[in-house]
Amino acid sequence: MAALTLSPTLARRPRPFVALQRRPLCLSRASGPQCASRSRLSCRATSSPQQNVAASTAKQAVELGLEAFEAGDTDAALTLFQKALSLQPDADEARAAAYNSACAHTRLRQWEPAVEAIKLAVNTHGLKLSVALNDADLEPLRERREWLAALAELRGGINEQQLVQLRSEAKAPFRLTRIIFVGGLAVGAALGLFIITARLLAAVQGGEGAPDLQETLQNFGINAAALAVLSFFVLRDVSSQNKDQQVITREEALGKLQISLGSDRVIPLAAFRGTTRPVIIAGSRGQISRALAAAEPCREALRERGISVVPIQLSAEDVGEKLRQLKAEFGGAAAAPASKGFGGAASGSSKAAPEAAAVPAAASGLTSKDRRWQLKPHNDAEWQQWLLEQKQASGINADTIYVQVQLDGTVRASGAGMPPWTQFLDDIPELGDIRTKVTDGIGR
Repeated sequence: MAALTLSPTLARRPRPFVALQRRPLCLSRASGPQCASRSRLSCRATSSPQQNVAASTAKQAVELGLEAFEAGDTDAALTLFQKALSLQPDADEARAAAYNSACAHTRLRQWEPAVEAIKLAVNTHGLKLSVALNDADLEPLRERREWLAALAELRGGINEQQLVQLRSEAKAPFRLTRIIFVGGLAVGAALGLFIITARLLAAVQGGEGAPDLQETLQNFGINAAALAVLSFFVLRDVSSQNKDQQVITREEALGKLQISLGSDRVIPLAAFRGTTRPVIIAGSRGQISRALAAAEPCREALRERGISVVPIQLSAEDVGEKLRQLKAEFGGAAAAPASKGFGGAASGSSKAAPEAAAVPAAASGLTSKDRRWQLKPHNDAEWQQWLLEQKQASGINADTIYVQVQLDGTVRASGAGMPPWTQFLDDIPELGDIRTKVTDGIGR
């Protein structure tokens, strides 16, 4: 377990650590919180109501909670950590109790309480966010959408608006500089135009001391032209920035949509970044089946490029499918072979197609089994809503669409109809290719 422990001077019962023949890493009051890595004991904890009663101080409750956690009695450990928070703990003890409560909630798959415990440890008791970001015990929590939402509320974290702005600046590094510089020139031109307009009025009225009309008109024209040109460039960059931010916002929303991996494991699509290039196929059941069948001949090559498909069924069947069925029925045509549907096994050589090709270092918590050919969407309504917004933004009116996503979560291509699998093979490099590192950069 990775846990926060108390200072050695406060340690009351170090026997569990002696049994492991390992010196505990501690929370020093001077140096701040550190992460301690330990192995689980083979025996069950003997935590009992007597132990809870015996924990009369926060220090004792934390230590007993650690022993119970190490032994696998997570419920008893959580009770002790929560009790420690009610026993007037000092800053060190409160930080340890809150953080270890988050670890216990995570092991129990209680995601919302785990997030709240992390917020308490980081925002109230001064835990460094880097501890939670690197702790293996919190890896299941970091896969969850609840964690992504919590980052915006944690001290040292980043909210969605900041992330969108950073990605927008990374996409066009000098755009903000241009807006500031050219915008300043435009303000100067506007101020000059205001002054020259007053001089022009005086020149038109004439009289003693009036400025020369021809010279004033010339200066007026120069400043007006400069203001128009500079305003055009500023407005163009601002419009481009707003458009990029809208695209990035949709991409971040896409990353929060969830994938079901079975066994009650649901993770956001963003967890696949760095290892998988998802291709979302949306349409009727028949259209999706035909798209998957068309991909079968090149499935192995697609997997070498990290491509996985996310089928989103928008309707049970389409008009074209009904017409084909009627044609086959009245024309006496032989029935077409049944398609594989949404996860049926392939036949022939396609059975040997690898489910996970060689990939870079795995994303947090993902295994080769997780990076399967077909990824099952969780909560179809959320996926359908995102696809509707994507269709509106792209000007697509077709019933069947595809969206191809890069390793960094950016949308590379989208269009109507079936995905162009052979074009993907030509345009997308394999995961081990040097071009992958160049063309899949953040903000591309």
